[in-house]
Amino acid sequence: MTEQQRYAKVPDGMEIKKPDPEQNPQPKPLKVKDFTLDPGLPIIQYPHYVNNAKTELSCLLVRPDGMATQEQKIPKDENHPLYRDIRNQFTEEEILTNTAREVQIQTSRNKAMEEAKTQADREELRAKLWEVKSEFMDMDVVKNSNAKGLKRSLRKSSTYFEALAYGCAILIKENETSE
Repeated sequence: MTEQQRYAKVPDGMEIKKPDPEQNPQPKPLKVKDFTLDPGLPIIQYPHYVNNAKTELSCLLVRPDGMATQEQKIPKDENHPLYRDIRNQFTEEEILTNTAREVQIQTSRNKAMEEAKTQADREELRAKLWEVKSEFMDMDVVKNSNAKGLKRSLRKSSTYFEALAYGCAILIKENETSE
């Protein structure tokens, strides 16, 4: 059996445009400068700007014995020896890329810290709520109370002050019935 091909007729005055193939431009790789190093000097790693004005830098210095130190507040001054070494080994584009990465890291770190603080605050509120509920429910007056609606509301309360209010309401109601 042969397969029949069918064609749709395009109305007069119209034409079908074929979509352009998607173009995914490849990111340009960073250019690496040619330079020589003195093996007795520390290796400069990860230089990046530390302020928005781009007037100060920070980097890691790895000494030949493996000890690493973070050098900060390096002025963007051609007369500063460390800045000169950074400029000899890294392009401005590399420093800007490192800076963008550092900003992204700080943003992620701040967001994670904020989420952790929010979670800790939520847990603290839940602990206080549980504490006040259990304190009231452990009282003999509340255990033996006939105010089932108030006891149910105490158990279902979702805030500290709501639980406190229902617990006090049960105590007041029991005090009125005992007199």
